[in-house]
Amino acid sequence: MFRARLPISSMLLAPPLLAILAFGLVPLIVVVVWSFWSWDPVTYWIKPDLNLAGYAGILDAGRWTVIVSTLIKAFGTALLCLLIAYPTSYAIHFLAGRRLNVILLALITIPFFTSYLIRSFSWRLVLGRVGIINDWLQAVGITDAPVDWLLFSNFAVIVGLVASYLPFAIFPLLLSMRRVDPTYLAAAQDLGAGFWKSLTTILLPLTKSGIFAGFLFVFVMVVGSSTEVQMLGGAGASIVSVMINDVMRVANYPMAFAISTIVLIVIFGLVLIGNRIFGLASLFEDQSP
Repeated sequence: MFRARLPISSMLLAPPLLAILAFGLVPLIVVVVWSFWSWDPVTYWIKPDLNLAGYAGILDAGRWTVIVSTLIKAFGTALLCLLIAYPTSYAIHFLAGRRLNVILLALITIPFFTSYLIRSFSWRLVLGRVGIINDWLQAVGITDAPVDWLLFSNFAVIVGLVASYLPFAIFPLLLSMRRVDPTYLAAAQDLGAGFWKSLTTILLPLTKSGIFAGFLFVFVMVVGSSTEVQMLGGAGASIVSVMINDVMRVANYPMAFAISTIVLIVIFGLVLIGNRIFGLASLFEDQSP
C-alpha cells in the first residue's frame, strides 16, 4: 500500500520543491557566486574573474560600519518587538474573548492595508516639530520649545521600525501559544504556582520557538527595510538596503552582491542557531494525535 502511494506523493511534492529551488535557493546561490566576480567596463557587466575585490571594497570604503549599524538596529528592534508582542499575544490568546480577539487581530493587521510609505510618513506628523507629541509637550508645559531629536534620529527610526514590523513578532507567538496544552497551566495553578511561576516554568519554555521565530522575522524584515530609515532618519541615515541601492547606482555590482552575501550568512547563521537552541522547526510540526 505504501509503495502504491509513494509515486503520487512524490509527484505532489515535486512542484513546490522545484518552486523553492527556482525562486528561493538558485537566486541566493547566484548572488554568492557573483560576489566573487569582477566588473568589466567593456561590457558594462560582471565577468567570471574570481577575486575578493567586492569584499575588500566594503572594508576600504568603511561600509562595514553601515552593516554593523544595520545589524544593531535589527537586533534592538527585534527585542523591542518581542517585549511588546509577548504580553500582547498573551492578552489576545488567554484573556480576550472571541469577539475582542477578532477586534484586536483586526487592529494589528489593518495598518498593513496601507503602504510602508504612508505609515512611515504618518510618524513624521507625530514626531515632527509641529507634530502631536511636541504640541502636547508644550501645551502641558513640559517643554518651552519643540524637541528636535524626536524626528530624524535613531529614535524615530526605531519607532517606525517597531510600528511597521510588530505584527511579525505577534503572529508567531500566537501560533506557539495556541499549541500549548491548557491543562499544563491549569495543573500548575492547582499545584499552587502563581502567574509568574507558571509563565517562567511552563509558558516561556513551551513558546520559545515562537519567541525566536518572532525575533527572526522582525530581524530579517528590518535588515531589508529602507522606507522607515529614509523617511524618519534624515539625510545622513543609512541601512544595508539603502547602501546596496547606492552601490548599484554606480554599477559596482560585485560589492553589492558581497554586501548581500554577508547579510545572508548572518541570517542563515541565526536560523541554524535558532533551530539548534530554540527548536525553531518545532513551531511548524504537526502535533495532532
